[in-house]
Amino acid sequence: MDVPTIPMLPLGPAYIAASLEEAGFEVKVVDLTFSIEGRYDVGRVAKAIVNLEPGVVGISSFTSTITSAYKIANAVKKEAKDLPIVIGGPHASALPHRTLEECPAIDAAIIGEGEYAFRDFIRHLFEKGRQGVPADLKGVVFRRGSQLLGDPKPVYIEELDRLPFPARHLFNLKKYAESSTYFDAKQVPVTSIVTSRGCPYACLYCSRTSSGHRFRVRSPENVVRELEWLKKAGFNEIQIVDDDFTEDRERVLELCRLIKAKDLDMSFNLLGGIRVDKVDEELLSTMYDAGCYVIHFGVESGDDQVLKYNRKGVTSKQIKNAIHLAKRIGYKVIVYVIVGLPGSSIESEKRTINLLKECEPDATRVSICTPYPGSALWEMMKDRLEDVAWERYNESDVSNPIYISGDQTKAQLQLWMDMVKR
Repeated sequence: MDVPTIPMLPLGPAYIAASLEEAGFEVKVVDLTFSIEGRYDVGRVAKAIVNLEPGVVGISSFTSTITSAYKIANAVKKEAKDLPIVIGGPHASALPHRTLEECPAIDAAIIGEGEYAFRDFIRHLFEKGRQGVPADLKGVVFRRGSQLLGDPKPVYIEELDRLPFPARHLFNLKKYAESSTYFDAKQVPVTSIVTSRGCPYACLYCSRTSSGHRFRVRSPENVVRELEWLKKAGFNEIQIVDDDFTEDRERVLELCRLIKAKDLDMSFNLLGGIRVDKVDEELLSTMYDAGCYVIHFGVESGDDQVLKYNRKGVTSKQIKNAIHLAKRIGYKVIVYVIVGLPGSSIESEKRTINLLKECEPDATRVSICTPYPGSALWEMMKDRLEDVAWERYNESDVSNPIYISGDQTKAQLQLWMDMVKR
């Protein structure tokens, strides 16, 4: 069973917008969340952007959407050739130089977390022009004539409590709220929140270019203040999309205590995929009592050798124990599985199927192993992937995979995906 996801407000751009507003800049948004990719008129999008009369344009993109980002950038440049265009997001963070080389319409790429890096770049740009931007500006790669300058080392923010809450007021909150009522949730409307950033683990297939490997947290008090704001805005359920929500056990316990003390009457869906080795009965019970009712586990595989090879750091026994424990407490349990991981084989995929049969999660979300830029797997394979079109980087499409592990075939990958879904 595959569970549909709710269109969620893009928190990355919303955080950057809030940081810019805090610094005194006026920010406007053209939001394509509800557009079907490839079916919107790029020319109309470009005109909508240019009609806002911006001083600089920022575009956020993933690898799966980078081609669309290029098209939008080219169309905007055609409408306003001197308008600076800056791109951010996981793909640009992983490949800033290549991104600028592939799309001459883009003038700069932000690497890592952009709240401060983007702000600093456009501040220099507005005050001194392109020639006045420091050649070694951190977290940015930018054009100056035929040169690409800047410091491509990612910038990560340590004190998350100092960041303003996402600028949700720039988005159509009513539309987001209405869209969330069409999906299965304990309470509606639904929205999302980030309470921590980064993940200290190093799974082979995972890219961490935007949020990094250093785990950083918002204080429970800071998180609850945002929850109170969301409650007043009319949202009753929260999807927590952290990379590693339960890494700091004591912080989660204190957050749950505060949620209960404030009597927020909100339900929580742990969408981010928490680790099976970072839960215990007290923690899960406390979270459940505070309103958490859906938990997503990053299972990936049911084969211990595959888990070890991919540096997951957990065992199949830990997976089984965590799922059984969560179900016993009362959670709806959804698991993430990746078919075709490095080191996998026909036998290892069968072990994953058997684990799912034994544990009986309420739903399974399955994807095909895809070596995204920024991951260790990408670094191992990038020479062989040089000519692969970005449009093929689609972890849900097994019809034309860019990576096949070991003795498996495309037909077998499709079989495993179908069996996992069932």
